[in-house]
Formats: sequence, structure tokens, C-alpha cells
Amino acid sequence: MLDATSLSSNATFSTIPFSGTADSRTNWFNTLTARGGYLVQPNVLLYVQGGAAWTNTNVTFFNGAGAQIGELSNDRTGWTVGGGAEWMFAPHWSVFAEYNFMGFGTQSAAFTSCGGNCVLSAKANIQDAPVGVNYKF
Repeated sequence: MLDATSLSSNATFSTIPFSGTADSRTNWFNTLTARGGYLVQPNVLLYVQGGAAWTNTNVTFFNGAGAQIGELSNDRTGWTVGGGAEWMFAPHWSVFAEYNFMGFGTQSAAFTSCGGNCVLSAKANIQDAPVGVNYKF
């Protein structure tokens, strides 16, 4: 699964003697998973899945005055786990709904532009809940 996205968030933090904000933007993520399931009826499949995940996330740190003091930006590799259900409602046609959690760990970097030597960290996790229709050849 490959998804282009514009996920963004921001957070305010305050530690003595430093305070500021962090802005995060995720540009894309993708997963490669294996899926195993159980047919609860001949046309209903419940499944779990897991595997590898990748993302491109940028985190920009600003001081209390709004000046940029640092940035963490790179492609990250992580893991994913999820589950869902698929219902075949007609020959060759099915609908599905699933939930996925992707974990990419914590990234840290030291910055001197914050008025001293600061170590700032950003933790990247993504959750998504896709739904869709499949046509099987």
C-alpha cells in the first residue's frame, strides 16, 4: 500500500529554560504486509496483518519567538500491524474495512541554535483506517 498524504500537526513544549513549538508534516507512507485470516462464513473474512512500513516525515522546531532552530527530515523505516474484515457481496466483488498502526520510533538531534545545547526528539506513529471495494479477476 502506498499513500500520498498531507498529515500535519504541531505541539507546544516548555522546558526550563527553553520553550517553543514543533511542526510535523508527513508527505507519504507505504507498507508491505503479510495477511492471514479466518473465513467466518463462506463470504466473510476476518484477518490480521503485519510487516514493514516506510514514511517521509519532516519536523521543524521553533523557539518562543518563532525563529526556526532546527529540523529533522528523512525517510524512516518502521513496522506495521493491523486487522480488518472483507465481505464478498457478489461474484468477484468485495468490500473491506481495516485498521493499521505504523510505528517509526523516536528520532533525536542536538541543536545549538536554541541558546545552548538542546536535544530535541520527535516520535512518529501513524494510524489509518482504510475502506474500499475490490474487484477480483
